[in-house]
Amino acid sequence: MRRLVWLLLIAVLVIAATWWLAGLPGQVVLRVGDMTIATRTPLALVAAVLLVLLVYGVLRLFAGIIGLPRRLGRWRSARNRVNGDHATNRALVALAAGDAPTARKEAARALRWLGETPQTLLHAAEAERLAGREDIAAGYFRKLAAHPEGAFLGLRGLFRQAMAREEWDEAALLAAQAEAKQPGTGWLRDTRLMLAARQQNWQQAAALAEPGPVHAALAIAASGSVTSKDEALRLAKQGWTEAKDLAPAALAYADGLRAAGQERKAIEVLRETWALAQHPDLVSFVVAPGADDAARLKLFTDFVQPRAAGPEAQLALARLSLAAGAIGDATYHLEAAEHAGLTDRRIGVMRADLARATGQPEAERAALRAAAEAMPAPGWVCHACGTGQAEWYAVCTNCRAVGRVVWGRASGGTPRLALTT
Repeated sequence: MRRLVWLLLIAVLVIAATWWLAGLPGQVVLRVGDMTIATRTPLALVAAVLLVLLVYGVLRLFAGIIGLPRRLGRWRSARNRVNGDHATNRALVALAAGDAPTARKEAARALRWLGETPQTLLHAAEAERLAGREDIAAGYFRKLAAHPEGAFLGLRGLFRQAMAREEWDEAALLAAQAEAKQPGTGWLRDTRLMLAARQQNWQQAAALAEPGPVHAALAIAASGSVTSKDEALRLAKQGWTEAKDLAPAALAYADGLRAAGQERKAIEVLRETWALAQHPDLVSFVVAPGADDAARLKLFTDFVQPRAAGPEAQLALARLSLAAGAIGDATYHLEAAEHAGLTDRRIGVMRADLARATGQPEAERAALRAAAEAMPAPGWVCHACGTGQAEWYAVCTNCRAVGRVVWGRASGGTPRLALTT
């Protein structure tokens, strides 16, 4: 109904305008040279309107002819975009399905339709990698690395290839470049840390680590690799501050303090660590200045007197007493160590030493047999994979876990996730 009303209104307006135009008086005269054209005003106005429409139509025609290549280009671009999007989707499906031939074919089509965009270059590179053509994939990754919008993706692809080839120096360089393109990427930071640890670049690894056991282990390792004594002492202090119960941390810091002439402070550091975790290596450090066995025994007795009830302390006192010739004290401390819960084979070996010192061969043999049947003595073991270590390392020699080597016994548990390739 509303449409009908509008049509009637328009018709009335057109009729009214025509009526008004037909009623205009006068005439229009046009002279061109000797030619004179005269016509009534309404016809002249109609002719003028028709002429304007004709000129407008001609101009539009010329504009259409001139703009035809551009419109054809837009049409081709739209067609290429549609075809390229379809090829890209098929390439993604083929990559997910592990279909290397289809992935390569569709990735090549996407490149042809869409050109070398970050997306098409990445798909082409991954398709070549899936087909085992690493050299060609590297070429695509290098193009991607040179692209202003895909540099991170290209560097990451080249980094993965370097890691697969175990070219650690190149991988470390690429990881640093990738992090510069995309700062704050967590996996890159962890990977750079792992690579620095593999290269034994302990200072860089420590700089990349967050505060905690991993950083403590790396700081200890770094303290032993620098030439500056002040820097070594600073790193050792960092490691000990973050892991006061770790004997290597305390020993590294105390050794630096002793070298700097701060013997009293070095002993206080060890005393604080001994209160948290008694370790045989701490005993060796404490008694090292002793000129003879009696002096060594006195040094350690003064060191542990307030905490002499611990099993490790009692065993150390038994050994030092035996070395100093105090057989009775050695026997007393050995029994105290057993009473405190120490039952590993060190007890049997110590009993054999006492029997040998007192001339009891039968007792010595019995003690050695008991030692062979007893549980092993504690040692350094990787808490991630359970592998025993000959000594403490910042990085496990087996699984490459960082900061997971601890004092104890292998549990045989399930290996935990570590920083590995």
